[in-house]
Amino acid sequence: MDSAHKDFTLAPRASSHVSWLETLILTGLGLGLGYWLSPHDPMLVHNTFPWLVLAPLLLGMRYGFMHGLISAVLLVLVLFAYRASGYVVYQDIPDSFIVGVLITGMLVGEFRDIWERRLERLDMANDYRQLRLDAFTRTHYMLRISHDRLEQRVAGNDRSLRSSLLGLRSQLRALPRGDDALAALAESIMNLLAQYGSFHVAGLYRVAPSGQLELQPLNSLGAGKPMRADDLLVKLCLERGELLSVREDLLERGESREHSQYQACIPLVDTEGRILALLAVEQMPFFSFNDRTLSLLAILAGHIADLLLSDPQALQLEDSDAQVFSQNLKRCLHDAQQHGLDAYLLGFTVGPSAHREELLNLLESSQRGLDLQLKSVDQSNPCVLVLLPLTSAEGSKGYLQRLHSMLTERFGLGQTLESLGVRTHHYDIGVGREREALRHFLFNECGFDDKQVAV
Repeated sequence: MDSAHKDFTLAPRASSHVSWLETLILTGLGLGLGYWLSPHDPMLVHNTFPWLVLAPLLLGMRYGFMHGLISAVLLVLVLFAYRASGYVVYQDIPDSFIVGVLITGMLVGEFRDIWERRLERLDMANDYRQLRLDAFTRTHYMLRISHDRLEQRVAGNDRSLRSSLLGLRSQLRALPRGDDALAALAESIMNLLAQYGSFHVAGLYRVAPSGQLELQPLNSLGAGKPMRADDLLVKLCLERGELLSVREDLLERGESREHSQYQACIPLVDTEGRILALLAVEQMPFFSFNDRTLSLLAILAGHIADLLLSDPQALQLEDSDAQVFSQNLKRCLHDAQQHGLDAYLLGFTVGPSAHREELLNLLESSQRGLDLQLKSVDQSNPCVLVLLPLTSAEGSKGYLQRLHSMLTERFGLGQTLESLGVRTHHYDIGVGREREALRHFLFNECGFDDKQVAV
């Protein structure tokens, strides 16, 4: 009752016993006053106004239908009692008085009950809105605190995601050949993931090629509990090969520990589905436990896995495009050797001419969706490699035909690659399937070296 939004009662409430006692007393007081004022007509029936009707009217207005009715019934019973005791004035009882007294008590009480029910519904609605307002206020202040902490963390962090990955790649390139990259960079990986996840307690665990999880962490943050091999969240994460976390409502109710000791499990899995390691997060702030942060951690873990499982020889290349081209070239050679899949490699050496830059731009614009291109660093005699994955020799003719059509549109009828000073080199990876033959094609015919492309 201290709050203004609850002040909707018609009158101060009384207990059930007090209300009935007040009903009897007020009715008796009315009868007593009537007898004192008019002993010959104590019910004031023949007066100009039946003042005793105020008793059931007031009681019905204060306590409702039942109390008004009982008070009216008591008045009617007393009236009959006076008649039985010999009051001549009540020998002929007026029906209008009896009906009027009963209707007054019931009618006023009924309307009082109706309004009380309406006010109770308003009271309940206000209580609900007040609870929602309180919840919204708490959420608003929590969001403000989280936003302030996020601003402080971002303001003090001058490293972007790209620069972090480049730094990790530099550390990987500096490792001696043959070193365990995951173990050597475990601390750097943990620091990088903790920078974006803000978790307090976590551990990085190696996953063997067989899928078996090593229970001893490579690196940990905070004082975590020992890893259990039968942990439900860990088992599901290793089976599915994707990020898993407990539901937020379980965290709010404190029931997450019944299912797993961890809040989230993030696998370091590459694009081929190979799981390299597992990040098990035991404690992280509530404001960081959201879909955006978890998705960012999953993406970052995937990039780290691709980097750690990339070919060391291709990783030494300075140009990132050369790394991607070399890795895909090796994948095409491996697929041709192991699975007999087709792939074709073309080399275009552009000789000195007035249209050199225009020809190089034309070759770059001829790239299809799955094709990959790599340009040599030799500016005097540039060569452009075009890798056509899953393409046979017949399919390469279609690519060349489309290229000739583009030449005709750009330079006019009768113009060909040869007439414009472009030499074309062909290598069928699906037929050759030999690493040395591919190296000879790249290094001797096309003029590349092992610092530009790794095979």
